[in-house]
Amino acid sequence: MNTNHLSPAILAEKISSAVEASPFRLENESAYQAWRQDKLQARLDGKALQLFRLDGRNCFRAESRQQLMLNLRAFNFILFEAPHDLTAAEFLELNRQLGLIDLDPSAAGEPVSMLQLLPDEDRRSRYIPYSNRALNWHTDGYYNAGSHRLNAFSLFCVRQAHSGGGNFLFDHEMMYLLIRDQDPELIAALMASDLMLVPANIEAGKQIRAAESGPVFSINRFSGELNMRYTSRPRNIEWKSDRHSQQALKLLREVLMDSEAIVKCRLEQKQGMICNNLLHGREAFEEASDRPGRLYYRARYYNSIKPHWQGV
Repeated sequence: MNTNHLSPAILAEKISSAVEASPFRLENESAYQAWRQDKLQARLDGKALQLFRLDGRNCFRAESRQQLMLNLRAFNFILFEAPHDLTAAEFLELNRQLGLIDLDPSAAGEPVSMLQLLPDEDRRSRYIPYSNRALNWHTDGYYNAGSHRLNAFSLFCVRQAHSGGGNFLFDHEMMYLLIRDQDPELIAALMASDLMLVPANIEAGKQIRAAESGPVFSINRFSGELNMRYTSRPRNIEWKSDRHSQQALKLLREVLMDSEAIVKCRLEQKQGMICNNLLHGREAFEEASDRPGRLYYRARYYNSIKPHWQGV
């Protein structure tokens, strides 16, 4: 959301009203119950693994938009299939159809990251997305500063691995729902601004990224939507150590280990996923020596999905 044109007074009013009305604010029990009922009904009516096939212009078909909106409300992601391999520019244009415009540049400063297995001499190979190792549960950009929280990302499979490489997904709103239903006080612990500390990233004595402290759950101050930042990695993460915080984190991990809300999928060539920044992970994969290796496009966004036809 571009707010540069707003006066400080109007901006403050917008921020206040969005947060005040959010169903994710613990004080808003009636709003939460209405949202909860709608969420659970949408999950009954939706089809998580439905593939939305694009037309010849790489556009979502008009007749599928109602189901697409339902699936987004239910699961916070949709799967799509293109009629041909997309270029990086076509991939970004597809994302724009769902209102994704506020790009987070890759480490190389490019709008689209090319996720593939890199040789050991490439410095990026130490990061798991550029390896063939498994990726545990996380949200993208959990290390970003609070002013640059990621709210959406998209993937497109140019080439799939010979074996493995499937994804597992967990809607962050469902995680909030399952924990709040069990104990709202644990939600309060997960919203503490000092719950999760990501230490600074330093390479060869140079700081690549500053240390960043923040919550697991937070409310988008402009939209009132839920944001989540989390990683299951045991190293280079410091969690608040008081009993209440540890109890909340224990429950979150237990839900991730055993829940009917987990969705598993494996994208094939010309298929992709667009999502609000939900919890996800990836299986390890193996390449074949006689064919090109796995290649995905990835784009990440500060804003969340808002299709231009929404409400039409």
